Amino acid sequence: MLCAMVPAIFIKSKSTLNEDYAEMNVRTVGGSLYKIFHGFVEAFQIQPFRKLCIATFLIFNAFNTVATFTFFIIVYHLFGGDAGAAGIWPTLFGCIGALMTTFLVIPVVAKMSKKLGKKRAFLVSQGISIIGYILLWFLLVPGKPFLFIFALPFFSFGIGSLFTLMMSMTADVIDLDELNTGKRREGIFGAIYWWMVKFGFAVAGLMTGLILDMVGFNQTVKLQTPEALDGLRLAYILVPVIGTLIAMYVMKSYDLTEQKAHEIRAKLEARRGKFDVI
Repeated sequence: MLCAMVPAIFIKSKSTLNEDYAEMNVRTVGGSLYKIFHGFVEAFQIQPFRKLCIATFLIFNAFNTVATFTFFIIVYHLFGGDAGAAGIWPTLFGCIGALMTTFLVIPVVAKMSKKLGKKRAFLVSQGISIIGYILLWFLLVPGKPFLFIFALPFFSFGIGSLFTLMMSMTADVIDLDELNTGKRREGIFGAIYWWMVKFGFAVAGLMTGLILDMVGFNQTVKLQTPEALDGLRLAYILVPVIGTLIAMYVMKSYDLTEQKAHEIRAKLEARRGKFDVI
């Protein structure tokens, strides 16, 4: 609670106490909802933004579809269904992956984006993540759980690079929208983007259950059939790899380059009078 109060104490903002806001009634609320819906339609009609949303939906939710399988694979494949023997290995997978993302992936991706451009950095990063997923097929070895650690630096590039780059690319799209419409609509673009993410959570949950049922996995028994474990491991690799490959195909034609983004920014600054000679 104390940390949440810090922005209120130190960040100054304009008081809204005496603002003349529109009266709250059915007519004004209905008009506001119409404007919001119209803004959503306009934003999603921008092709670069649509590509960002689709790519995020595919990568993030393909990852979420199989994320639960990590625990099952470690316990049932690596340790024969003995959760006690698995100990902290399931949590180490996520913990080490998060540390790799924070201290390796984000700094590397940031440098890549400056050198290669955001789109190429995205494509390279997702290609690295595919290598990580494939390595997990070979490095999830029964009795040798430490081996999967060698795949995590590659694996972590998928989600780690996704939001690092997508948020920056969304900012470029917002500039493009402002240049074309004269409106600054970060809220609408952010709402649409994260709605796509949350909608994908629901889809991922459904897909997780369907895959578990299809491969014949039964978590109420200690020993799974070899077919169930192989099917689970195969889905763990194929679902995110396929999602990532489709996302890379979608982003291949993304055309809001750094040069265009800088040109758009210069035009916006000129429009605002920042470069006027007095």
